[in-house]
Amino acid sequence: MDSVSEHLSNIVNIFDFILLLLHSDTSLHKKIYSAFTAKLNGRTGLAVTGAQADQLLNVYSLYAFTDKLIVGSFDLPHGRKLRNLLDCGIATEEQLIHDVILGAM
Repeated sequence: MDSVSEHLSNIVNIFDFILLLLHSDTSLHKKIYSAFTAKLNGRTGLAVTGAQADQLLNVYSLYAFTDKLIVGSFDLPHGRKLRNLLDCGIATEEQLIHDVILGAM
């Protein structure tokens, strides 16, 4: 096993959930992170930001290596259309965060 695979395996084994916070929208990050920590209920979680989050999403897009990964974005991975629901008024930001992004927790 190479070092990248070992590192990913270690992270996945340590934490119950891994939240990727992509892009630089700090306001949205704060809302998603706050909801994430509230939903942990004693379980362990890790939030990853910046280039590391982008790299993990790239790897995950090629190979879904865990079901513990949560993508904290309305637009990514490519093809995700949550922003459309928000822009059309079908759902609120809070509904999308709690029910769609963090719904599997």
